[in-house]
Amino acid sequence: MVKTDMIKKIVEKNNGILTTKMLEENNIHRQYLKQLVDDGYVVKVSRGMYVRPDKDINEYYIMGEQYKSGIFSHNTALYFYDLTDRTPFELDMTFPSNVRISNDMIKTHYISKDKLELGLITKELEDGTTIRIYNMERTICDIIRDRNKIDSQIFNTALNEYIKRNDKNLNLLYEYAKEFNILKILKMYLEVLG
Repeated sequence: MVKTDMIKKIVEKNNGILTTKMLEENNIHRQYLKQLVDDGYVVKVSRGMYVRPDKDINEYYIMGEQYKSGIFSHNTALYFYDLTDRTPFELDMTFPSNVRISNDMIKTHYISKDKLELGLITKELEDGTTIRIYNMERTICDIIRDRNKIDSQIFNTALNEYIKRNDKNLNLLYEYAKEFNILKILKMYLEVLG
């Protein structure tokens, strides 16, 4: 089979997306990718990521792939869980504290490696792509931890909406709050809302 045909099969199998890592995994030299870019079969959307020109790939997936050590959090996670009515202007992502990111589209948050993956899940988006994001309970803990840096209306709406949810897990919320030493503060807010 011709290498360019192999790449096309990979692209079709992966919902119109191709990464240079996929090429490496299939022992295909990048010269064949260049040929497909020149032919207009795929276009480069970010470093190491290519898509079919007719494919509308969302920015969450692209940022998640570009910054693999990051996890969507804070306002961005609130948006995915319908805990806010505001679409985020910038994407909130949490990174291990030993990594530094500089991108105007990303609002960075840093945390120690031992707490980075607490509450981490993989969420499938409408277009079939997936992102790494914190679950609702971790997100609530994050906004309580950063309550002085978050718009008070967003903060209050998120807590009120979370309390109304049938799919909330208060036991898990308390467990995370203990981990982050904010259990007392969490209980105070829940009593006010209660």
